[in-house]
Amino acid sequence: MSPDDTFSVSEFIKTVNQAVKKHFGQGVWLHGEIQELKIPGHVYFTLVDNDGDKKAVLSASIWQGVFSAMKPKLAESGLQLADGLKVRVFGEPDLYSGNGRFSFKVAKIDPRFTLGDLIAQREAVVKQLKLKKLYDANRTAELALVPLRVGIITSVGSAAHADVLKTFKDSNIGFTILVHDARMQGEESISSVVSALKKMDSRDDLDILMLVRGGGSKNDLIAFDSLEIATAIAECRLPVFTGIGHEIDVSVADEVAHLSHKTPTACATAVIELVREFIESTEQAWDAIATFALRELEFATSRLADRTNKISSRVLDALAGAGKRLAMTSQRIRHRPVEILRLEKSSIDALADRVRLLDPVNTMARGWSITRSANGQTVRDVSKLKTGDKLVTTFANGSASSTVQEVSLKGKSNGKSKE
Repeated sequence: MSPDDTFSVSEFIKTVNQAVKKHFGQGVWLHGEIQELKIPGHVYFTLVDNDGDKKAVLSASIWQGVFSAMKPKLAESGLQLADGLKVRVFGEPDLYSGNGRFSFKVAKIDPRFTLGDLIAQREAVVKQLKLKKLYDANRTAELALVPLRVGIITSVGSAAHADVLKTFKDSNIGFTILVHDARMQGEESISSVVSALKKMDSRDDLDILMLVRGGGSKNDLIAFDSLEIATAIAECRLPVFTGIGHEIDVSVADEVAHLSHKTPTACATAVIELVREFIESTEQAWDAIATFALRELEFATSRLADRTNKISSRVLDALAGAGKRLAMTSQRIRHRPVEILRLEKSSIDALADRVRLLDPVNTMARGWSITRSANGQTVRDVSKLKTGDKLVTTFANGSASSTVQEVSLKGKSNGKSKE
């Protein structure tokens, strides 16, 4: 090519494209991270490669028809294009004459590369959690015997939110439900979920936390493989139950949770079953108590009947014996009425003489007297008296009042003599 040759812009672009295509043949494979994704029809994004401090950027595009053909294969792998997704793409470089922009036209995407990268990231997170002894931490959190106070972290207004609330309502159990709204996908999802977990765990009116989100692509759920969310779950004081995605989805958040479940509804059902098991066990215990009490009552009734029969027999025997003795006594009374009356009169006369002898009036007539305290109590012990006590002494023909001036106890003196 001569130094004096001059190309028009279109000729130059055409020559460059021919040279590029000649060099790369039928296409080339590239890998990098998707950024600045736009899908207005055709797909446009930037393919970025970070190599240490250096950053390489290449504009890329997928024509609408090509992208439509790709979607089923991506869906089979549970993927969809999104910022931050690492991909391996096949295509050819192109310098577009319409704007002079150099880009890479993508014809194929290898889902296995992306899945392998996601798995590698996840394994790295799990390894860090185990090194920090956080992997099993939440499984040691104490689970309430009856977890009736439930904190739910989810996207308010989502299908998962509605399904969980309906499941609790249909249980007809008196749960107390507190819901905290959080972003479940996108750039803000990690910080939003972590904040919600910390706020709910700090409350003292909850027994258990639920982290629930409906299904989606693997990169929709990528936040739940993050170290930040997994660490927040592991450090929760309350047990965390998860219900994230579909049945086939298992995230790092599921792995570190107290218990994980296949769907949001299954997560709510598990909490309900815990309460129902307690109710059933309580009812069984009461049934056992009632059965035991009934058996004891029947046994006691049987023993009482036996004892009653024995007592009745003894009573009848005693009555029969008493009847015989009464007949004999009656016979004796009929034969000895005068003697019996004489003996009884003699006993009564003797008793009357004893009563007359014990009558205080007769005793005082013989020179005795009775001394009482001011409150009327008879004074029998001089040691109970003290100087100044008021006394009343009763004689056969009257009484006299006095004040204690001295108390003498067999040779001891205490105060003056009584007036």
